[in-house]
Amino acid sequence: MNKKYDVIIVGGGPAGIFAALELSQSPDLAILLIEKGKDIDKRQCLVRDTGCKLCLTCSPCNLVCGLGGAGAF
Repeated sequence: MNKKYDVIIVGGGPAGIFAALELSQSPDLAILLIEKGKDIDKRQCLVRDTGCKLCLTCSPCNLVCGLGGAGAF
């Protein structure tokens, strides 16, 4: 499928979400928000949640990647 967008936002952190929200007020814009992280209900930190002392370096990091970024926590 070859869809065209007027605006592509890379990153669903606070700035990306706010930019998408503001731009969505214009009904004539086609907007795409791209985020590499997991949905918030699938995000967990193994160090925090299991008491492990060593960060396993999740790729991407479950705490800072995903819609809302680190601000979601």
